[in-house]
Amino acid sequence: MNDDHSPRLDPAEQARLDRLRHILDEARAEYAILVHAQAVNSAEDGFEQGFGSLAAMAPTFLLRSDRGWLCAIISGETRLAYRKLRRELGLKDVALASPETVLQVTGAAVGTMSLVNPGLPALVDAHLAAMDTVYGGCGVPQHTLRIRVRDLIAVTQAQVFDFTVPKEAG
Repeated sequence: MNDDHSPRLDPAEQARLDRLRHILDEARAEYAILVHAQAVNSAEDGFEQGFGSLAAMAPTFLLRSDRGWLCAIISGETRLAYRKLRRELGLKDVALASPETVLQVTGAAVGTMSLVNPGLPALVDAHLAAMDTVYGGCGVPQHTLRIRVRDLIAVTQAQVFDFTVPKEAG
């Protein structure tokens, strides 16, 4: 999907992609970085652009907790269940980080946050862990990471458990 219409990257974005490739190559992960003309800022956008099923879209959320930052990776068919997160992790407080904080902590805007964020603890929802391959952010607009779930879990050293509920219809 990389062609003459590929978006131009600033040096920080190129460095982010190079670092991601290095991490994934070192881990011998099975992955691809897909380049596309339209922005993908949500699981629904990825599904509508034909990357895969909504269940295989894997948005990443930065969470603020009483134990520090957490990266929560879920299926596009689900939403975060804060009660489950607090109970499983023994937290008193957990909340979604503001868009400004996401940019400050990860270097990426909401909607482009990478599936792989070295130095930040990762959580992968059990619904997503049942998938073979998922699609999510690279930390750079107009770029999507396709990765085998088992490689994502290994690279991020993610804790896997059920911390979502189905999205309500409508």
